[in-house]
Amino acid sequence: MNPGPRWLLIFLGLILTGTTLYISRLGDLTQEIPKFLVSVTIAFIVYVAATIVLARARFSDRWILSTIFVVAVVCRLVSLSATPSLSNDIYRYLWEGRVIEAGYNPFALPPAAPELEFLRDDDFANINHNNLETIYPPLAQGVFFLGAVIDPDVTTQKVLFVLFDLATIVVVVLMLIRRRKPPSMAVVYAWSPLVVIEFSHSGHVDSVGIFFLVLAVYLWQIRTKSLSVVSLALSFLSKYLSLLLVPFVLLKKRYAPWLVLFVVITFLGYLPFADASGKLISSLRIYGRHWEFNSALFSLANGLIGHPDWVRLGFLAFVAAFSLYEGSRRSDLVKYTFRVIGCSLLLTPTLYPWYLCWLIPFLCFHPSRAWIYLSGAVVASYWVWVTFAGTGQWELGAWIMVIEYVPFFGLLVLESYRSTVKRRRAVE
Repeated sequence: MNPGPRWLLIFLGLILTGTTLYISRLGDLTQEIPKFLVSVTIAFIVYVAATIVLARARFSDRWILSTIFVVAVVCRLVSLSATPSLSNDIYRYLWEGRVIEAGYNPFALPPAAPELEFLRDDDFANINHNNLETIYPPLAQGVFFLGAVIDPDVTTQKVLFVLFDLATIVVVVLMLIRRRKPPSMAVVYAWSPLVVIEFSHSGHVDSVGIFFLVLAVYLWQIRTKSLSVVSLALSFLSKYLSLLLVPFVLLKKRYAPWLVLFVVITFLGYLPFADASGKLISSLRIYGRHWEFNSALFSLANGLIGHPDWVRLGFLAFVAAFSLYEGSRRSDLVKYTFRVIGCSLLLTPTLYPWYLCWLIPFLCFHPSRAWIYLSGAVVASYWVWVTFAGTGQWELGAWIMVIEYVPFFGLLVLESYRSTVKRRRAVE
């Protein structure tokens, strides 16, 4: 790689770092949404430019990987100092870690329970849905507990999530090398503004589940399948989305021991919380039946049919059927994971920005313009804070959905058309 692109990569990395620093200094982002969105747009343009530069480089070296990793680390360190404001989930994490440390079960008692009144502090007002028991699985609870033991502080909890986030970059690089793809394409995940914002700035636990999911795919790729299933179970015990990979395992030969292993690890994960009994998934059921946010296809289908429960069930059945179909015809777990997670994100009734982070590691292998665009445009959904301040309603305007989804679906159709043409030419 000649010096020109190298210096360009450094220049882009400096702009990305500077933009990240600016965002971290804005304070309460819910009060600075226009400035935040402009800054993220700049960061996203720089990010896309970097992926284009590296995609056209044709080869990679240690210098490029070092630059990518250093910029990724600095951006995350810069964001760690910011107080989370776009989401208050981390205050729930801190609370549940302290609940476990005090010897109580967060699956059995909601934050508002009188038995936990002695734990309340100044952050209690930031805990969302404090009348509901936890929705977060056992391994996530273990990370919350670890944070509480080390230091029940926002920054400490975020550091744990960022460590998993950085470990994901390492595994992605190993996967790219294994698949004989340029390791520099790890920049798609490492420099993603959305990933930096959601894990280092806001502090979402999804980084834990994503790490174990990516690790599971890598271990399967190197034919360490038992350990792969263990990692998949750990991902499921961090957040439930990785359940989508079970059909792939289920439809392979001699699957029974792997499935048993998955079930046993899941059982052992829930065992310490078993005294909650029927409350183990009570909040998850409420979430599944009633939550709705920023989902174009669900909103459209619900508007046409008028029965949200039927739409939810129909979409769930479609995702399950699609997962079984893909699992029966594919041997490549990377491609399978990319497709089924993409399908689930499109059909979920609730699409918070950080949900898209689950797909981004796999964009390093399948750099879809449509999904990369959506990973930037989804941040526009934070405009809901402006609407909420003005009307008291937690609702997105139609124009936000247009910005997010019209270009996305247009690019998706174009990519599908080009892929079809390419396959036809290969057959001819």
